Amino acid sequence: MSNSVVAEHTEQGLRIVTVRGTLDLSSSIHLTPVDASVRAVLLDLRGVDFLSSAGIATLLRVRNDVPSRAPLVAVADHQEVVRPFELSGLDRLIPVVPDLEAGRRRVG
Repeated sequence: MSNSVVAEHTEQGLRIVTVRGTLDLSSSIHLTPVDASVRAVLLDLRGVDFLSSAGIATLLRVRNDVPSRAPLVAVADHQEVVRPFELSGLDRLIPVVPDLEAGRRRVG
């Protein structure tokens, strides 16, 4: 059983994936297929309270699921998520911004 809750919606070609809870070995985040109308993906991780190394591996799989033409940006505003991104180097593959508006600006 997963300790995370995932919700997705698309607005004006922008897929927003909201994750809440714990991202660890028991978590499973799978995006629904990204079709040609999706121009970018925002991962809203503001509700994540714990991100383990296994959670980072899950996010790397998500990065691989998103077509290279579609930017992927994470939204996180607290150290429980930002620090593991920085320590692992994941922030070089998935940029981190503090809020949804910054994310929208980042993906254009």
